[in-house]
Amino acid sequence: MDFSLHYPTGFPEPTEDDNVDVRVELADGRAYSLAFFTVANLVTLMARWGKTGECAHGLYVWERNMVVVQSISEAVIRKVAQDLVETGNIEKIGWLIHSSD
Repeated sequence: MDFSLHYPTGFPEPTEDDNVDVRVELADGRAYSLAFFTVANLVTLMARWGKTGECAHGLYVWERNMVVVQSISEAVIRKVAQDLVETGNIEKIGWLIHSSD
């Protein structure tokens, strides 16, 4: 199935320590929101929140539509999105923001 990727908050430089919001628009009109986090970014966030008190002082991280990847690049995001669409897992992981109805 065809799909397109959109970055509502812009796309960061390729990195191994960041996160980015992605909207995946399918050819049938459905659109899903995903939040891509790198493994290193989870460690960074937990350390920061350990000091600020967020998320029980950094004991956990959660995001409804979280996808954890080794690095953030357009190639990685496209490959992961393609797999999620092809396997149907986009419906389980993604947050439906526009239906085809």
